[in-house]
Amino acid sequence: MNVLVLGRAEDTTDYIRYAHSRGLALTFVEPPPLPAGDPDAHRRGLVEAVAKEVDLAGFDDVVSFHDGLQIHVELLRAELGHRTRPLGAVATLTDKTRFKAHPALRGHIARYLELPVTGTAADALNRTREVIDFPLVLKPSNGFYSAGVVRVEDEAGFARALSATRRVVNLLDAGRGSGRVLAEEYLAGDEYAVDGIVSGGLVQPLILHRKRPPLVGPYFHETAYLTEPFDPDRGAGFATVLDAVLPAVGLDDSPFHAEFRYGGDGRLRLLEIAPRLSGGGATAAHLLDICTGLDAYGLLHRLNGGAGPVRAEPTRHRTGLEFDASATQSGFLHGMDSAVAVCHAHGATAVLRHRADGEFVLAPPLNLETVLTAFFEQSSLDEAESLLSTLIHECVIRTTNGVSA
Repeated sequence: MNVLVLGRAEDTTDYIRYAHSRGLALTFVEPPPLPAGDPDAHRRGLVEAVAKEVDLAGFDDVVSFHDGLQIHVELLRAELGHRTRPLGAVATLTDKTRFKAHPALRGHIARYLELPVTGTAADALNRTREVIDFPLVLKPSNGFYSAGVVRVEDEAGFARALSATRRVVNLLDAGRGSGRVLAEEYLAGDEYAVDGIVSGGLVQPLILHRKRPPLVGPYFHETAYLTEPFDPDRGAGFATVLDAVLPAVGLDDSPFHAEFRYGGDGRLRLLEIAPRLSGGGATAAHLLDICTGLDAYGLLHRLNGGAGPVRAEPTRHRTGLEFDASATQSGFLHGMDSAVAVCHAHGATAVLRHRADGEFVLAPPLNLETVLTAFFEQSSLDEAESLLSTLIHECVIRTTNGVSA
């Protein structure tokens, strides 16, 4: 099978590994950003730009693992005559402002406010005070991987946090479209995520992630997922929200990654849903395999294949741990080999090095990626919690400006 992959090869190393093991032929293209407006109106320009680099007729599938390229995927698949997801649903789920404004989200999300990326901090603060109390969270509408997400305790810290979030919005604008700043009510409870698929109108949650350590701010880098197969009884609250929202938005024949958080009142709130495999494909691939025995990339190709509804049937029940390491201070990396060795010493099933010694990396909240990701198979959540505690202390990511666990 010949697959056109939208994005950079260096961001897709895990899928490259998978493709080599399955005999898939991959071609990478970095498509131009879509202009503002109706994406379908720009289909011809996109097709012409991609056709200058590759012969579109030679591909059996088109995939991407990035939010900002999901609309590109559907436009190119439509050009090839392949099965496509509803374009409106994909557009809604890849734009946080459009997503939060959807009628189906009423009652499922926290209070929020959109702020422009220009203007004075004083004006933005005055607007925010009319809607949301402190503490609150600022985040980019076009962001991912918790980049630019900052908890603001009080009015004194607002201007500095707004500047950091605006910086990330501007960094992402070129590749992901024009963004804004979102001010949201801070939810004081634990945070979770669900990976699954929608096929033939049936929402199928497959794995449930617990985010550790608790994400309380000021920044929200996700250090670890503790993951289990989705339990319909214990996960009933998550399933109820997904069953209400995904069909209403119109998503079908697609993977999804949904983020949830409990408020201080104990109510479950939906943060966002992405119409893609999580973690650049790697998170979904490794944790689905560890916890359920399912092939995430294979499911993606089946959903795109148009052969009828896809039903995912787990073949095993195990606990998985994903550990993501980043620097606490920006600087030049060094000593990566020792961090990788620690992960292997503790039985990692896979270790993905995203950056190399000598490269400059940014610390939260400005980091757009992790430095290292490792996956582990465990027998229980308690075992995974214990291993995570060990990794945080032993797997040290060093920069010229400091030390990070």
